[in-house]
Amino acid sequence: MHNARVRIVAVLAAVLTWSSGAFADAISIKLTTSVPAGQSPRLTIVANQAVERVEVLLNRDDGKVVEQSIASLALGASQDIALDGRPGRHTYSGRITWGSGDKGLTSQVSFETVVGSVMQVAIDKSHVDLAHGRLDMLVSIPEGTVTLKILSATDNGVLVEREESFSDHEATAPLVVTWEPLGKDAEIGRIDVRVSEPGGAYQSYSLFPWTVYIPHEEVTFATDSSAIAASESPKLQASLAKITDALAKHKDLGAIRLYIAGHTDTVGTAKYNLGLSQKRAQAIAGWFRKNGLALPIVYEGFGEQALRIATPDSTDEPRNRRVDYILSVEDPVLRATDFRPAWKPVK
Repeated sequence: MHNARVRIVAVLAAVLTWSSGAFADAISIKLTTSVPAGQSPRLTIVANQAVERVEVLLNRDDGKVVEQSIASLALGASQDIALDGRPGRHTYSGRITWGSGDKGLTSQVSFETVVGSVMQVAIDKSHVDLAHGRLDMLVSIPEGTVTLKILSATDNGVLVEREESFSDHEATAPLVVTWEPLGKDAEIGRIDVRVSEPGGAYQSYSLFPWTVYIPHEEVTFATDSSAIAASESPKLQASLAKITDALAKHKDLGAIRLYIAGHTDTVGTAKYNLGLSQKRAQAIAGWFRKNGLALPIVYEGFGEQALRIATPDSTDEPRNRRVDYILSVEDPVLRATDFRPAWKPVK
């Protein structure tokens, strides 16, 4: 046998050795080395001349051996040799031998394969820390690329754009993406996240962290009541004007909703306070709907679950008796509580 280099088509990281002579071009090798989950890398032998025999012997970095003999290939014929399709990255090295009659040549070859895994990505809005420029997510693949784009809430302009590669990542550990904090005056409307695996497959997500708390004068309710007195209407009219103004400034952001969240102090039982706060939130939400606010409106009562001022039980604290008016594209995260609200729509 003589050493030769075969002609390569679309080779990634292949190393071969030349030898002179027309028979050195009798075959070509086509390598498909980077594939998504569910597919297998492959080595394809293409006959540029008729050959009577081809033998492939490859050793993988983990000790696995690939050995295959091809009886003959007619001119123009090809033969695929499938490689291991399990997720991961591997290096193969070995030789390919071909011949006809008394002619025979051997080529040394080495290449790397990457098989993507079935990628799973989980992003929780509560794990986005805008103040410190940090986003935590769970990603199942060990290596890949994260692309992050942060857009303005007012004009969709790009505030942050960056790409980070990761490797040797444990699926159970958070994958952290950071950026330079934008400052408290920046209005962030949308965060686009794209996670790509080496094989080219990707998943993309959009988060809408934009949230506006409408400043307002609190509606005063009679004890144990959720009825809105006529004297309280001017307060709600003023709040309605602020809501309308905020919507006009962010009309291109997306499907904005108004969230009405009722809260109480710690006087009374937790169960009673929860029910009372829900009734009062529902009353205010209904008032906005009856007075012409056309966007989706939802409400929920938090009772004493999200105190503005931490107090012991049975404490009369006026600042905890409140109703929040929140504009948001997605359900807002109230960090003062672990309570999971079931937002209810107003017809």
